[in-house]
Amino acid sequence: MRIAITGATGYIGQRLIHAARLAGHEVLALSRRPVIEAGVAWQFFELANATPLALPSDIDAVLHLAAETRNAAGLDLTEQKAAQLLIDAAASVRAAFVFMSSQTACADAPTAYGRIKWKIERATIEAGGLVIRPGQVYGGPEHGLFGVLCTVVRNLPVLPAFVPAPAVQPVHVDDLVVALLACLAREPSSIISVAAPEGISLTAFLRAIARGRTSRCPVFIPVPVLLLRVTARLLGSGLSRKLGLERLLSLFALQHMNTAGDLQHLALMLRPLSSGMPRSGRGRRELIREGRVLLTYVLRTKPAGALVQRYARAVETLRINQPLQLPELVLKAPALLALLDGSRNIDTNFRCELDWRINAAVMLAEASPQGASRFLDIDNTGSCFRGTVLIVRACMMELSRRFIRFLLWPVLSRVGRKGVYW
Repeated sequence: MRIAITGATGYIGQRLIHAARLAGHEVLALSRRPVIEAGVAWQFFELANATPLALPSDIDAVLHLAAETRNAAGLDLTEQKAAQLLIDAAASVRAAFVFMSSQTACADAPTAYGRIKWKIERATIEAGGLVIRPGQVYGGPEHGLFGVLCTVVRNLPVLPAFVPAPAVQPVHVDDLVVALLACLAREPSSIISVAAPEGISLTAFLRAIARGRTSRCPVFIPVPVLLLRVTARLLGSGLSRKLGLERLLSLFALQHMNTAGDLQHLALMLRPLSSGMPRSGRGRRELIREGRVLLTYVLRTKPAGALVQRYARAVETLRINQPLQLPELVLKAPALLALLDGSRNIDTNFRCELDWRINAAVMLAEASPQGASRFLDIDNTGSCFRGTVLIVRACMMELSRRFIRFLLWPVLSRVGRKGVYW
């Protein structure tokens, strides 16, 4: 497809362009600043520009990510007009329109930001477009609200633990990008929520930032939410908006999103917060360990370091960059993967992902010198007797594996359920 993306130079837009190019799409970046990337066309676009927009006739879809986040009065109407111009431009070339909204979107939202998002949602639905409501986006470069939270956690020795604690539903920026591209094939005039099905407290989210992005252990002190509300009322709406209190208070009005069904329809598996929060460190190390285990299972010998690195890059590029939740015993003894490989007793989502990654390990191994020795058996001379022995041995091992798998069914049925795959 050829897709146009607004906010192409932003936090999510940059990742979306990269993923769209990897998926084979042609991209037209709509932004104030030129996007210098091979294979990406550019056209000037600004929310404050009220002139009609002319899109190329071969555009298949428009993904509207650009948003006005400055706390300035009078910008809300500007954003609404810009969205309507985009909707009209998409309709003129018969392109699908996808609007990335916010979890704060509501007709009676406490902030103007949430109310304007709700109005644009209504316009999108009426025009036959698709609305994406993400949860708290995190991961990747420290931009947007996630960047603000990282800066706060990194610089302040003491952080507030609000009472009662607001709940956030996190979603990694790359998982959100996958959802945005997957939505191009979904039915129009609907709202899709993309976030972890179960929320966590804001305090727990800030602690995850401290663990994954800093080496600090900040101290949390209880702060009553009532105190913030009283302070905001005393300061007035104008000053509260400038100080960011209005945006902070909007967290306490977030409505829980039921995302499980939408994630299942998108076939999207969200990575756990623990592996998605670090820049690369822990998540990359776990992928390297996983690759070493799977390739050892496939090759029946220790794989070369370069082959393991290629496996990790393949998962990072083609999948969700989430290490599998393999049992610790399997990580120590890769031969035990035989009990999981092809088993119908384990969690369905986990089994599908495990099958894909074992196949990826096989394909990578086949293209390596180690794989040539393993699969082609070029180092051994063949004979009828040796071939018969190998066949009988393989049959006996398969029967043993099936018998052991039957005996361990209660244990195997629990494998993979600890991970968050939908």
